[in-house]
Amino acid sequence: MNNPEPNVQPHPTALSASDQRSQPTPSPTPARGRLFAGAGLSTALLLTACAEGGGGEDASADGGEFTAYTCEPQSLTPGNTSEVCGARVLEQLFTGLTEIDYDTFEATEGVAESWESEDNITWTFHLRDDYAFHDGEEIDAHTFVDTFTWTADESNAQVNSEFYEIIAGYDELQDDDVDELSGVRAIDDHTLEIELSDPFGQLPVHLGLLGFSPIPSAAYEDMDAFEQAPIGNGRYRMDGEWVHDEQIAVTRHEDWPGEVPGNAERIEWRIYSDVGTAYMDVQAGQLDLLEQAPPEQIPNMEADFGENQGAFETGTFTYLGFPLYQEDFQDPDVRRALSMAIDRDSIVETIFDGGMQPARSIIPPVLPEGREDACDACEYDPETAADLYEAAGGPSEMEIYYNSGAGHDDWVEAVTNQWQQHLGIEDITFRSLDFAQYLDDLAEENASGPFRLGWTLSSPSAQYAMEPIYSTGASRNYAGYSSEEFDSLIQQANAADVEDAEPLYHEVEDVLLEDLPVIPLWFNQQHVVHTDRITDVEVSPRGLPRVESITVTE
Repeated sequence: MNNPEPNVQPHPTALSASDQRSQPTPSPTPARGRLFAGAGLSTALLLTACAEGGGGEDASADGGEFTAYTCEPQSLTPGNTSEVCGARVLEQLFTGLTEIDYDTFEATEGVAESWESEDNITWTFHLRDDYAFHDGEEIDAHTFVDTFTWTADESNAQVNSEFYEIIAGYDELQDDDVDELSGVRAIDDHTLEIELSDPFGQLPVHLGLLGFSPIPSAAYEDMDAFEQAPIGNGRYRMDGEWVHDEQIAVTRHEDWPGEVPGNAERIEWRIYSDVGTAYMDVQAGQLDLLEQAPPEQIPNMEADFGENQGAFETGTFTYLGFPLYQEDFQDPDVRRALSMAIDRDSIVETIFDGGMQPARSIIPPVLPEGREDACDACEYDPETAADLYEAAGGPSEMEIYYNSGAGHDDWVEAVTNQWQQHLGIEDITFRSLDFAQYLDDLAEENASGPFRLGWTLSSPSAQYAMEPIYSTGASRNYAGYSSEEFDSLIQQANAADVEDAEPLYHEVEDVLLEDLPVIPLWFNQQHVVHTDRITDVEVSPRGLPRVESITVTE
């Protein structure tokens, strides 16, 4: 999931159009995110109320309400969301067939209570009979047949349509005379069969993506109205409509049948165009939660907030992509030289006060498949970089792209200063845009030089860390990268049972690190600040706050 916000955290991308880290963890990171003990940060945020739903002696009697930061979403339709601004809200409004247990990185019960497959091609999901949409419409197997068909149909222009390509009948559905996705079948009201075009052992985890959330009958009647006030089936429901550039509010859905309902009765996301303003509003008590403190404030967090701050590791990966459709960047040695000329450790220390982890891999370390120092070209070696760049005829002028208002200015300038110092690049200019326009420009291949993006680990798998960004023709493949070897190897890894897939995904990653269509920069830590009004603040490896677990104390 693309991430527009500051690279300071844990999702998906900040969530910023970006993503992060490169070291293996001996054991999976806990569901609430692994708290980072460094950078002078308090350990106060590693709180414990998640499994039981939270709520201590000081909890508000009715659950209370609180305010939280977000940015303006691109969309509030689950099939059309690809960034964290909307995901913060949608993951509370909707419950899919499966959810993710972040202690084990495995799929767990959602609307489906169990599932099985003998060949990783044909899967059977057994649905609970007590889920309904917030408007009272019951959810059954036919609901998912309708939702999957509509979202997968490219004529409906849903950005998550490509996630359905693995399902049999996807290509045929794009014909005008086909009106149902043939690989999704309702065996009876509470038995759903999904047939894939190729074996995919990661399917139960994959179905935890927001793009597979069910949508009600009312949505098809007026999709524009649905987007302004989505009717979901999650632990929270909309409280009024989405007020663009101002706020999105939800209230707890008392009839949600899941095991861990929301603690707070009401949550209001305040929409900001600048995280620096949000930080000051938390200081002033006008905003309760910001999980994306701007980089320049990281050194000040403990002094400003005492125990009401902390940092969590996440699977969010920040990178610089190359427009491979531009001749200047088609030689891998140019790309390798630009990567080797970046002193990641220095930038992390000076710009982020140690609050990121330099990336030397593409698979995030929070995953069991994460490896340390997998990327040779990610090691700082300015002399070798200069020789490579000169021999490959790297460009002497360059334009750098990044999204505005998310705290990227200082580190982008630091990177380009190092390029000018070590590679002799004579002129570098900057192009900074609002995130929505920024993604549109990248999708239209309008970039002439390297561009900042990130990827949030919406699905906790090595597959999701790589395939949506680098597979040929993928909509998030803004670099225009295409490799027959990568495409073949990722299919082999996907086909394996989960317990056998790790070494295969390492082979896939090795191809990427050799071709280097993007420069890995760092894996984000999520830097969180909050007021005294809330406790039990947690951040998932996706980089999103576990707002359902937050306790309101007044």
